[in-house]
Amino acid sequence: MLITATIILGLAILVTLGSLLLPSFANSKADKIIVVDTLTFQVLGLCILLSFHDKNPLALQFGLLVAMLGFLSSIVLARFIDPPQS
Repeated sequence: MLITATIILGLAILVTLGSLLLPSFANSKADKIIVVDTLTFQVLGLCILLSFHDKNPLALQFGLLVAMLGFLSSIVLARFIDPPQS
């Protein structure tokens, strides 16, 4: 069951990377930020599945790091799109 979920999540990551790289799917900067945020959640899910599969908590620590970096990158990229007015 875990292998099937990992394969499906891997395919979803490939589709998300394809939509990020192909200009016909993500035209605006906001669309690209949403795709990067979706990719972060998918990698986080892959880390959780890897932790369940290997029964190793190290992958959960890596997943926590991915989640924090994904949150920070979303904030930084959102600031890049709409800089604060002064």
